[in-house]
Amino acid sequence: MWKEVTINPEEVREFVTEHKRKTRFLIDESLGIEAARVIIEMGWNAIYVGDVGLGGRSDEDVMAYAWRQDRILLTHDDDFLDDRRFPPHRNPGVIVLPGAEGTSGTLERELARVLVTIGNHRTAYRGCKIHIREDGTWVIRHRNSPRGVKNAELLRFGSDGKIFEWRERG
Repeated sequence: MWKEVTINPEEVREFVTEHKRKTRFLIDESLGIEAARVIIEMGWNAIYVGDVGLGGRSDEDVMAYAWRQDRILLTHDDDFLDDRRFPPHRNPGVIVLPGAEGTSGTLERELARVLVTIGNHRTAYRGCKIHIREDGTWVIRHRNSPRGVKNAELLRFGSDGKIFEWRERG
């Protein structure tokens, strides 16, 4: 069931202090050059794959570049969620956005959330794989590196700014 996330102001301050570095993005071809231009014009440090010679290259080449440049990859391509092809220990961060089927309103809303939520906290999302569904649910997978445990969270954002997390009954 969906439960509202209670936000402790002290925890937020600690999080912001620990992760206060602006995110660098790599925009995949699947997202498109127009989306890249908008993100760049908004002042974000973003590179379009075609601008660095990665147009038409393999997903592995794109991910390797993102890793070397420490850039979170923004894409529509859910192939990047495959841990066998793209292991967590070589993942700079991947966000698979909705809207590949032409639902630009969903893409615009969720891209704005990504920029606000992730854009100013670069290190907090390194190594995460985030799949944002058409309904606005964020599936966030990350590895707790000291123990090697994979975690997954489901989040939704309310129109009133509240955040909700999926919790199993019990």
